[in-house]
Amino acid sequence: MRQRDPFGTALASLRAALDEGLAPGQHLSIADIAAGLGLSTSPVREALSRLCGEGLIEDRRGLGYFTRGVPLEDILGLLDLEVAHLRLAAAAMGETPPSDGSDAAVEAWIDDILSRCENQPLVESLVRVRRRLSPLRRLNGLTEVEIDPQEKDGLKAYHERWRVGAGSLASRARRIDPGQSEYTRNIV
Repeated sequence: MRQRDPFGTALASLRAALDEGLAPGQHLSIADIAAGLGLSTSPVREALSRLCGEGLIEDRRGLGYFTRGVPLEDILGLLDLEVAHLRLAAAAMGETPPSDGSDAAVEAWIDDILSRCENQPLVESLVRVRRRLSPLRRLNGLTEVEIDPQEKDGLKAYHERWRVGAGSLASRARRIDPGQSEYTRNIV
């Protein structure tokens, strides 16, 4: 049975995959996406072209479509926005940031804040910011830096590590990593 709107199906699937956080610089293989959705390549190509026109992905002539790289300023802005959201939510709840700045402690604290905060617009905004940061965090991991041992604000220490590593994340997101440049199956 033929689908009524193959373009709409391809576009919705690609938008969902982008919202869920495809890694920056990831190749979007038209043939693999079409096969995964059970469509011909034409509606997938049209959907990719539309997303490119909207600035959500890049068309690298001769190489194909790729998820957009992220400039350093955008990464730093997202990190600052995440901290501002978290501090606002914590203040509204009468919570203080953890004194332990380890990834596990801060991430557990953030999960707790997200689950208990009653300000739904704030939670939704914070979730969107974290969703945009998620592929970047998976891309490179944290860069270990010396943090002042007197620092008692674990959230500040956690985000300082990410700010220090933001330059390498932006650089890595901008280029095609030679170790990952082969066309691999994309599950969309």
